[in-house]
Amino acid sequence: MESRPSQVSKTGETILAWLIPPACREEVLGDLRERRRSSARYLLEAASVIPCVVYSRICRTTDSVIALAEALSMYTAFVTAAWWLDSTLLSDERGFVRLAVPPAIILAATILADAYSNPKRHWPLRPLFAPILGVALVYAAQSVLSPWALPAAVLAWGSGVGALLVSSLRLIFPPITDRPQAAHAPAFWQKLVLSPVSLGPRSALLPAVILLCVILYLLYSARSA
Repeated sequence: MESRPSQVSKTGETILAWLIPPACREEVLGDLRERRRSSARYLLEAASVIPCVVYSRICRTTDSVIALAEALSMYTAFVTAAWWLDSTLLSDERGFVRLAVPPAIILAATILADAYSNPKRHWPLRPLFAPILGVALVYAAQSVLSPWALPAAVLAWGSGVGALLVSSLRLIFPPITDRPQAAHAPAFWQKLVLSPVSLGPRSALLPAVILLCVILYLLYSARSA
């Protein structure tokens, strides 16, 4: 019976490790271990510390200017899709709010994906992963948020075009963790010199497949509508 508390603490620590961003996981867990007196106190302290750690990591990995540009580009894509495919949404009293829900979900997924990215693992296509994850979450949320759901065609065109726009922005302006850092330097987007994205044949295959799938899906949605 004496080993039960340590077992609970070990299980809780394993779960909490997944909730802490990889960039500061070892440091946070080490501090929590040093102050641990009991399993209950350990979990309570972790519950109060982890949100602050995640918020701090978001502040470090999110460029507010780029995030605003991503949000505006996605919202513009959804409004344009509604104007083209179902203009009644624009006259509905909740229409513009309904059109803002998918961009908000995609933007939140993008911000969290950047915060939880591992800076030790560099992948040239990592900027594309977060928007795709956000689109998947939007489709999953459609059944849960049924009163705020969008027509299938508007959702397909808005999310497809929005994901392409955001992916393009993230390839041109990569996440902060993938940029060169310097003290007291201007923002990355302020000193950016555009250059071609260098992708090898294998690395370029995945974006080409994703683009082809998006185009085929949009054509299928337009034909169904």
